[in-house]
Amino acid sequence: MAVPLLDLKAQYATIRDSVVNAMMKVVEDQAFILGEPVEQLEHEVARLSHTTHAVGCANGTDAILLSLRALDIGRGDEVLTTPFTFFATAGAVHNVGARPVFTDIDPDTFNLSADTVAASIKPSTRAVITVDLFGQMAPIESIMDAAGDLPVIEDAEQSMGARR
Repeated sequence: MAVPLLDLKAQYATIRDSVVNAMMKVVEDQAFILGEPVEQLEHEVARLSHTTHAVGCANGTDAILLSLRALDIGRGDEVLTTPFTFFATAGAVHNVGARPVFTDIDPDTFNLSADTVAASIKPSTRAVITVDLFGQMAPIESIMDAAGDLPVIEDAEQSMGARR
């Protein structure tokens, strides 16, 4: 018997009406890009994340890509990341011309290991990308310590609202 990892249908059933109503309002107003719904989403995500700003993107891949471009990462650069993630993480690194370098994960959490981040840094390393999984936050503080002066991009898509 197959046991599902999570039951998205049951989760959706609890919020279906509000989701459908909100989506239909966007469709009826033709407010797909920018506008009040996006601004409201950005404010809510910033509030939930306890940060000043949030910027809506078309998808998580674009968010990672924009972060890498903002850091001027490109050809000849390497970015450390986890192999235990959706292919878009490495794909975004590749799309800016850099090379993804997979570092090992913690076998208990499946999140990036700070120890392997520290051991993998080379002169060509320009950034680190963590990916939170299953609602579990990567050990961002220890990863930032291990990364030293390197920027750390945290993909928190699977841990929205999580707190330590």
